[in-house]
Amino acid sequence: MMLSPPLVINAPVILLVGKTGAGKSTLGNLMLRTSENENPTFFVSDGFLSATKNSCSANYKINDETYNIVDTPGVFDTEELDTVILEEIARTIQKCAYGVKAILFVVEAKRFTNEQREMINRILLFLGKEASRYMISVFSHCNTKQTKDLDYFKKSCWNDPVKTFVNSVGDRWAISPNPDIFPPDDPVHEKRLKELQERIISIDGVYTNGLFEKARREQEENERKAKEAEERRQREYDELKRREGEAIARANYEMQRAEDERRANENRDKELQNIKDTLLERITRLDERMAELSKANEELSGLNMELSQNIMELSNKNNQLSNEISKLKTNEINELKNKSCFWPETLVKLESGRIIQMSELQIGDRVLSNIRNGVAEFSDVYLIAHIGKLDHKAKFAKVNFTRPDGSKGNFFSKLLLTTTHYVFDENLSIIFAKNLRPGETRILVSDDGNRLVPVFVDNITNEWRDKYISFYTRAGSVIANGVLSSCYDHCPPSQMFMDLVFLPVRWWTYMIPSTHREERLHPYVQFLETAYLSFINAMKKSKRLINN
Repeated sequence: MMLSPPLVINAPVILLVGKTGAGKSTLGNLMLRTSENENPTFFVSDGFLSATKNSCSANYKINDETYNIVDTPGVFDTEELDTVILEEIARTIQKCAYGVKAILFVVEAKRFTNEQREMINRILLFLGKEASRYMISVFSHCNTKQTKDLDYFKKSCWNDPVKTFVNSVGDRWAISPNPDIFPPDDPVHEKRLKELQERIISIDGVYTNGLFEKARREQEENERKAKEAEERRQREYDELKRREGEAIARANYEMQRAEDERRANENRDKELQNIKDTLLERITRLDERMAELSKANEELSGLNMELSQNIMELSNKNNQLSNEISKLKTNEINELKNKSCFWPETLVKLESGRIIQMSELQIGDRVLSNIRNGVAEFSDVYLIAHIGKLDHKAKFAKVNFTRPDGSKGNFFSKLLLTTTHYVFDENLSIIFAKNLRPGETRILVSDDGNRLVPVFVDNITNEWRDKYISFYTRAGSVIANGVLSSCYDHCPPSQMFMDLVFLPVRWWTYMIPSTHREERLHPYVQFLETAYLSFINAMKKSKRLINN
């Protein structure tokens, strides 16, 4: 690593963000090996006010890759967006025109506050939601033991909000060593900074968005114009020098240079104004969207009482249907008791990057629900219909397949779910697990390249199990043990139709999150299941009467 102060125009950025006094500038100086007391690259304040009034930059190398470290002023500390703050945000974005390699969110090694959560929201508002995938949490002001022993720091010093925050950025974190405790020649100091470098280069690619790319195009165009102007001045200088002499040629050259610099400054100001206009448009659209959501919330509140009454009516009808079903033959009753669920040890991936068993799911968890064009989609779990042990064993289908990397025969190359649960085939049609055909049916399985790949089912075997979980995401789908699966079961074979059927409970849980987490089936789902199976039984009876 070597320091080279000038800004490299076309290098990606390492962005230092965090509240005033968190230690952003200190971290920047540590990375650049510049002393805060003698020759600081980034000025550090001893008081409560930010010493960084404008975004500052410096060239930085990790291995053979060149980056620009950008130390931001306290632009994200406040919700007040005055002209000065907007100007600094625009200048910061201007420096990110060639992408962001990493966003170092510097936070003091204390409790994680609402103020810091709101700051992250403001950062993502201006930089884009996907920027969180490039964020690293860097803890500052750590004491000696916290800095030396990372396991102790993580296990003993993190509260739940800190854990949630670190998980939300893909479990990427590091420590900024306190130079008063660990000077630059201390092995601990060197080790902590080396770990931070490794975190940075482990991030795949650089983050960019439409705003960055537009700024890059404008910068490249302005650079082209400046180069052409310089070449024109030089030609005119050479020609005048030959005809009129050095003095006249030099005077003309300086006059043209001043005019070209004026135009270049106008272009840069125009570029900055374009960024500010785009930011203001984004904020205006957000305000309009918030107003729409507020109006929609009022309308939903008006539906609250109506939905409550409907659910009461559904519950009464459910009791009536349950009485009718109790009169059915024994084998029909046993068929109705076969719940359609996942095996609770089935694995799903959270938006934070963690992979957990379905039995660990909580309401509000965002799970991987689909992959489209290489982009992972995550959806909220809004209802856990039932979880726990059955009072009898149910038939499960064990679906075995060969993963796209060729592996098979392990936990990640099979899916265990009840026979009447739906999965998606290669045509995105849903099909009962019991109807999958080895060597004929191809299901969609996620690979290491973040794609859904069609693979043949190798074989299917039946097992009897007495544990289960049934839950629903707002997308209506989930990637379970790598397999794209529906959340729906024992129902009409239409994903769109079932999404509409579950619309009332989706609306309801937007206003009042579900707390249902029991072996007893959720009343709404129980009603749907009872009504559907009662309808199927009536159709069977009608068919028998017609045949007789």
